[in-house]
Amino acid sequence: MKKILLMVLAFLRKYKIIIALAFLLAISSISTVALANANSVVVQSESVNVRIGPGLSYANMGQVKKGDKLSIISEKNKWYEVRLAGDKIGWVASWLLDNTTVSSTANKVGIIKVQNTTVFKNADSSSDVLGTVSQSQKVSIMYQESDWTQILYKGTAGWVKTEFIQGTQETSGPESAHKSKSNKDGVKTVTVTQPSTKLRIEPNSNSRIVKSVNVGKSFDYLGKDGKWYKVRDSDGSVGYVASWVVTVTGTKNPVKSAATNISESTIIIDPGHGGDDTGALSQKKTYEKNFTLEYAQAIKHELQKTGARVILTRNGDQTASLGQRARQSSKIEADAFISLHFDSTESASAGSGITTYYYQKNKDGKLAKDINDQLKSVQIKNKGTNQKDLYVLHYNSQPSVLLELGYINSKSDYKHITSEKYKEQIAKAVTAGLKNYFQ
Repeated sequence: MKKILLMVLAFLRKYKIIIALAFLLAISSISTVALANANSVVVQSESVNVRIGPGLSYANMGQVKKGDKLSIISEKNKWYEVRLAGDKIGWVASWLLDNTTVSSTANKVGIIKVQNTTVFKNADSSSDVLGTVSQSQKVSIMYQESDWTQILYKGTAGWVKTEFIQGTQETSGPESAHKSKSNKDGVKTVTVTQPSTKLRIEPNSNSRIVKSVNVGKSFDYLGKDGKWYKVRDSDGSVGYVASWVVTVTGTKNPVKSAATNISESTIIIDPGHGGDDTGALSQKKTYEKNFTLEYAQAIKHELQKTGARVILTRNGDQTASLGQRARQSSKIEADAFISLHFDSTESASAGSGITTYYYQKNKDGKLAKDINDQLKSVQIKNKGTNQKDLYVLHYNSQPSVLLELGYINSKSDYKHITSEKYKEQIAKAVTAGLKNYFQ
């Protein structure tokens, strides 16, 4: 009898373990399903590139579109490894998935509307002229802002006025997905840029004309239908104007743009000095560390309009070692590292100008040239690029430059350094340089 009892107990113990294991497996299965559901994301952006690896340097294997649901497998440096249709695996920039104002869309084709349209080097009518393009000529659009469009011109990037191109992506904010919706996105006015612009009763070129208006005429924005804006005049009349003959102002969000590779890039902006390290001292007893942070924040703000991921090595008056700054760039595999400084000399009258420093020509040379070319247009004279062994460049595995943006103890340079105009010029110039670098 004792032997039989022992056999029964052994049997129960054996099947208790099996039952327990079955229970644990069931729980594990439920957890796995829950995890899979949690690790998924729906694309909100118009389109996002899918690359074969987690970074801009990897080849593009296709795109995902708005509404696509992606299963996330893993994450590296803010890039998601995702499962695609047909069980393909790729990587997407996580910060672009819900960005409804900038998408990493493929280049579009536009048609020039005006004979001998001028192509400028920068998005500025006062910049150098690269040449002209003929009426009806097709051009490849690389990037678009509200007033300016970047095109591929003779193997390089050039800028033309957006009003001179048709067939481009709609330059609207998030309201473009809904016809004639109310003004909830902060759009205030629609301003005419072409003579004898027609206000029409319906959103098409064949509909009845309400009135003709001249350049500079402004309307209240009411909504959007396709490529036509619904507007209201001061006399109460309502109609539609074509989007390609007007500009839209007062938007809370940047206009949607067909972005270049810059939207997928990770850029580190390094405000030099900080904390106990005050940097150079101006004649007004102000510290370099404060200006580098202000300029870093301005550049970050401008860069974020392109969709880029921008990281500052310090966000306040903290002390950060040179090693920490360089290692951060290498750790997250940044696509570009830009350190900001202001020069100083013992003699206040001896120094003036901007210098762009780089360490290795193969790694850093193109970044230095592209940024420095844009800095030539700002108010302080440009001293060009210079190869120099600086710590944050020497010990940085990523493309990196150090910018000396003027002499803080020079009376003439300091006047510009403290102005909002110069700060804005620098932010736009660095952004334009990076656009060219990443194209």
